[in-house]
Amino acid sequence: MDLNLRARLDELSLKGRELRQRHPRIVLVTAVAALVVTTASVGGAVWYVHGLRDGLPDVNAMRHMSEMDQSTTVLDDMDQLAFSIFKEQRIEVPLSDISPNLTNAIRAIEDQRFYDHHGFDLIRMASAAMSNVRHYRRAQGGSTITQQLARQSFLTPNKSFRRKFQELILAARIERLYSKPRILELYLNKVYFGDGLYGVEAASRGFFGKHASALSVPEAAMLAGLVKSPSRYAPTISLERAVGRRNVVLQAMLDAGAIDKATWKSARAAKPVLHDSLRSEEPHGQYFKEQLRQELVTRFGWQRVYQGGLRVFSTIDMPMQIAAELAIADQIASIETRRAAWQVRRASARKAAGKHVVDEPADALQAALIALDPASGNVRAMSAVAISTTVISIARCRRIASPARHSSHSSTPRRSRRVTRRRRSSIASTIRSRRRRVGGRRKTSIRPLRP
Repeated sequence: MDLNLRARLDELSLKGRELRQRHPRIVLVTAVAALVVTTASVGGAVWYVHGLRDGLPDVNAMRHMSEMDQSTTVLDDMDQLAFSIFKEQRIEVPLSDISPNLTNAIRAIEDQRFYDHHGFDLIRMASAAMSNVRHYRRAQGGSTITQQLARQSFLTPNKSFRRKFQELILAARIERLYSKPRILELYLNKVYFGDGLYGVEAASRGFFGKHASALSVPEAAMLAGLVKSPSRYAPTISLERAVGRRNVVLQAMLDAGAIDKATWKSARAAKPVLHDSLRSEEPHGQYFKEQLRQELVTRFGWQRVYQGGLRVFSTIDMPMQIAAELAIADQIASIETRRAAWQVRRASARKAAGKHVVDEPADALQAALIALDPASGNVRAMSAVAISTTVISIARCRRIASPARHSSHSSTPRRSRRVTRRRRSSIASTIRSRRRRVGGRRKTSIRPLRP
């Protein structure tokens, strides 16, 4: 075998010498062309790699990758969540406060070799490439959790070879800067789960009404299944697709050894129960929330309010707020009912007397209510019913949030407005001055007061 190979090489060498002797120019041109092509290829590769590094964040920026937009939470007078003010609905939590069911589900479906690779998984990439070729489409992705974190933090979602190479570079850098548990924690707090919910804590509360630490196996599998396509698999959009995707994740967990056969069977049979405890109380107290939001933005700035994760202790009494909204709505409905009945009787009387029936004005009544604590002046409820486009404001709040519970972790507006005796007199005179007769009856109209 070796003799045959050596004989073959000697034969090729002899033919080469003969070719150089017969056609020296052709050999020279060919050699120069090969050198030019090789140089251009190497130069192009160096230029391309250098271009990939342009625009990538430096080490300092990557060290601040853990700084994420967080929603501002507003608590009521009983320190229960009342409102959220946010650009991205996110509540950051440490890895220790995340259920192992969820971390196992995420690793099973997104990156089973997470603790074995250094940013990118060549085995997974090769497997994904073979699967895509076999199905003649992009049936499987090869991105690791670290690559996804790099993409979410620094890159655009556009699919291209350039972005993919940049993703690999960033993933390798992240692996050098952070430990595996820290990378997993950052990923779980950054990833989007659909329905405006970012991070596992917000998703757990928004979909199941519980903390991320209390997620069961089927709930964790459903959340893990949302990562691939939140808009498609969100249970609020299609519960059937969400359950189907959940079962795929459960199978992956079984194959990876994260759960046993009995747990797999019970989890597949479980019916999802959706409950939104994060935004369930938002329909109430919107006037209070808007007043508080304006004062917070004035004091702390838009960016800190919407992205800084402030914790605000307010004075709103939510049961009183709900009762106030029901009370004014019932009173408006009662007055409207009596007025409609009166208009019918009036029209019948005029018609019986042979008089022309005059169409009554169709303007709807409006009302506003502000409940104050007489001892402290704190605002307990603020509500209004505005059926037309005009919103009536009877008075401004004296104090929206209580300074007694102000701390370094809370933002409480201290600005107060006193309704003085002079202002009360002006309110009364405004009501009297706007009384007039409309169609033979007295009607009271309240115009908005300027602060």
